[in-house]
Amino acid sequence: CRFGRVKNKGVYDFIFAGAGASTLQIVWQMLQHEHFKHKSILILEENSNKINDRTWCFWEHKSNENWSPFVHCQWDNITFSSDTSQLQESILPYSYKMIRSHAYYTHMHELMATNKNIDLRYEKVEAFEADGEIVHVSTAENSYVGAYFFNSIFDWNALRQQSKYPVLQQHFIGWFIKTKENCFDLNTATFMDFSVEQKGNTRFMYVLPLSRNEALIEYTLFSENLLKYPEYEREIRQYLTQKNIRDYVITETEQGSIPMTCYPFSKHNSKRVLHIGSAGGWTKASTGFTFKFIEKKAIELVTFLSEQSDMRLFEKRNRFWWYDLLFLDVLAQNNHKGSFLFSRMFQRNNPKTILRFLDEKTAFTEEVRIMRSFPVGVFVCQLIRRLMRSLH
Repeated sequence: CRFGRVKNKGVYDFIFAGAGASTLQIVWQMLQHEHFKHKSILILEENSNKINDRTWCFWEHKSNENWSPFVHCQWDNITFSSDTSQLQESILPYSYKMIRSHAYYTHMHELMATNKNIDLRYEKVEAFEADGEIVHVSTAENSYVGAYFFNSIFDWNALRQQSKYPVLQQHFIGWFIKTKENCFDLNTATFMDFSVEQKGNTRFMYVLPLSRNEALIEYTLFSENLLKYPEYEREIRQYLTQKNIRDYVITETEQGSIPMTCYPFSKHNSKRVLHIGSAGGWTKASTGFTFKFIEKKAIELVTFLSEQSDMRLFEKRNRFWWYDLLFLDVLAQNNHKGSFLFSRMFQRNNPKTILRFLDEKTAFTEEVRIMRSFPVGVFVCQLIRRLMRSLH
């Protein structure tokens, strides 16, 4: 079913629910591809005031300039700290990069405004239904019809109503602070600092220097349940005091919760409906990193759409999905061991190899070496439990 340019109000080739990173990256890839030159696109976004609602961090080759116009800061060194490990390493030829979402949103909105084939409307999607070769999409204000529908609205209920796959959250509160004195190494990002009290969970600090006297300080947990807001703030204050950072002002705050699960969101896809972004399982389950995985998926999806039409065939599992599932099984059962497990991995492997592993770009022999970093007993027991569960 191909509608071409918008001739009938409410009829489109592609309809997207949400105007976040996954939608915008897919649309960007479509704009670069000849196949989609005359396709009509509708983006339905509930929030008309998206500014700096996200801070996206990722690592890639330092020379990669795809995101250069939007990169706010980047670091060539990372530190990892725990009670048993202290390391600072160069990750060259990689660089750890930060994008503030405002610059990216602004650029994409300006680009879309100049393209007559793209409509951006601030309406909340309330329902959608596939009907043969078309999809009906409803908002409070209007009804639309599309050949394909892409949903980025996350459904927590789908996770809560099942028990087969563990569900953790990477939840955090971050402070952007400005200090009176120069307190930060501008070339080094604190990737994970487990020196904070664990309290039966996996808890760490994340520090990204923006200048010699400015930084994002984030208190992060990998755990099942959120904390009350004051507890995050109390831990940040205590951490800053431990680092002898006392004279500072908070210039901005951020808060978030990212799902960490191997739940197969793809089973909710249909021939004409695809769930994307975190709603489609495009978050790296074992770490919560999303931005580069969205980029990878967007490229794959646009190529797929230019050749095939059945969205049920798009998602495929690989061995890294199984690694993530096993790790989450262990972390869900032993949430207090997160610091120990990450410490073993960083103690026994080159950080650049770890980053490539988390990017799913390692060879199997490298993956075996990383797996050997962990205590065999814990993972073997969990593997047996997982296999037994799959047989029932």
